[in-house]
Amino acid sequence: MIDPEKHIALLKQKLEREHASRLAAEKLLEAKSHELYNANQMLNDSYEKLQMQAKFDSELLTYQNKMENLLLRYARLFLKHSATRESIQQLLDSLVDGNYISGCHITIYPSDNINISGSYSSGRLQEWMPPTELESTNSLWDKSGHTLWINIINNRGKIGVLAVRIACNDDRLPAIQKHMALFCELFRSVIGRQITFNQAIDAKKRAEDSEQSTRDFLAMINHELRTPLNGLLGAAELLQDTPLDNDQQKLLTTLNHSGELLRAIINDLLDYSKINAGMLELIEKPFDCHLLAVKLEDIFTHRSHEKRLDFNIYYSHDLPKILIGDEDRIKQIFVNLISNAIKFTPAGFVHAKLWWQNKKLQFTVKDSGCGIDHSDQHKLFKPFSQVDNTSKRSHEGTGLGLVICKQLCEQMGGSIRVESSLGRGACFNVSLPLAISDHAHFNAKVRKPNKTPIKHLKVLVVEDLKTNQMIIKLMLNKVQIEPTIVDNGQKALDILNIESFDVVFMDCRMPIMDGYTATKELRKQDYSKPIIALTAGTTSAEREACIQAGMNDILCKPYLASELHDILTIWGCEIK
Repeated sequence: MIDPEKHIALLKQKLEREHASRLAAEKLLEAKSHELYNANQMLNDSYEKLQMQAKFDSELLTYQNKMENLLLRYARLFLKHSATRESIQQLLDSLVDGNYISGCHITIYPSDNINISGSYSSGRLQEWMPPTELESTNSLWDKSGHTLWINIINNRGKIGVLAVRIACNDDRLPAIQKHMALFCELFRSVIGRQITFNQAIDAKKRAEDSEQSTRDFLAMINHELRTPLNGLLGAAELLQDTPLDNDQQKLLTTLNHSGELLRAIINDLLDYSKINAGMLELIEKPFDCHLLAVKLEDIFTHRSHEKRLDFNIYYSHDLPKILIGDEDRIKQIFVNLISNAIKFTPAGFVHAKLWWQNKKLQFTVKDSGCGIDHSDQHKLFKPFSQVDNTSKRSHEGTGLGLVICKQLCEQMGGSIRVESSLGRGACFNVSLPLAISDHAHFNAKVRKPNKTPIKHLKVLVVEDLKTNQMIIKLMLNKVQIEPTIVDNGQKALDILNIESFDVVFMDCRMPIMDGYTATKELRKQDYSKPIIALTAGTTSAEREACIQAGMNDILCKPYLASELHDILTIWGCEIK
């Protein structure tokens, strides 16, 4: 039989063990619950942090997108259009967003008078005074730590300064600074382009002013040189018709030779200046190439015979008769080459030839003269340079003839070259690409003088210089015409209101009223009689000005009595 006391003791022990186990289980459960609570708190904290980070990234991403779109829009705008004060102000206003940037300022330093220089501000009002330390660095924060200052610099140096007032956490600051640096670069590019644009405009204006000054100078010097030359050569020509003894005849020959040499020098200098100034215009029209060869032969036959040279000009049977080009300038090239050949050939021959090859007019001038050493040939086409440039040289000239020939050839798209050796003569070859005229029958539109008597013509001369008045009066007296002479355009208008004339010779440059103005006024009054320009101008612009004013024809100074007679004969037949 079990002892009750032992049984009770065993039961107490069992109960104590069960109680201890329950206490241990409760403690374990409490510990696990605490751990679970802590884990849950950590999850909640992590979740909140993730939410905050996502919100931060979203805001920053939105800001970055906004700045990038703004940068792209204004970059396109400034590429398409020049920056204005309004567009720069609009850009600053767009930068101020109220969140990160509360104020913006830019100062563009005056440079080349650009129209956007000055100061611009947007956002929060404040004094925008750059720190003195900014002089020694490209960017810095002011003492408050809220305003970022950035110098705008290009290859010219400092051209402006950008200031931005920023309010944000430190973790967002690098992104904002990066975008401000990009906008600073945009401003640098805009200001640089504006400076370059202004410089281009200024350069264009200076070039136009320089070109106009060159035109004015050439027109002036052309007039000032040719006008007295008209008196010199005109007087020499008139002297030929007076009784002269042998000494006087020699002096007159010298005078004529010196005058013609002076005219050639003036022509060369003016042509060279016009070519370099881009003022020489080619006037292309159909011309008779065969007739040109005949004219050249007529010009030089007498001069070559004086030196007892064998001279001829030959054109081949395949040379097209009618070509299209500037006949006067082509003739100038050929005349220069033939004249040089005759000048530098003391004895022997000068032969010229024209032919057609590879759709080009080919022209050669070959002589048996002194020739040119190979080491000296590079001087031929240099301005103001001659093979013999010493004080002992035996031939006169400026050294511009061949230079002008070369430039004329190049302007026509052609070329010129020389083959020569010392003591064995020279051969100049010209090649000019010209078009063949498709006109089956070509008639040169040149007014030719006829046999109409002109002594009955009543002539008015409008000329301010006494010397030229005397020259034209004596030339007209030779054909039994006694002209009426006045010295300015206003007097011409006055006398034509009360008296009738058949032909008017009108000088272009005169005091009180010039020839252009007087002619325009006459045409407004329905004056229909021929008006002939007396001008020293040789540029196409000056000749065009004469035609635009209403003048019928042009007599260029210096002119010969025969040229005066011919132009009177041409327009005399118009008088009814």
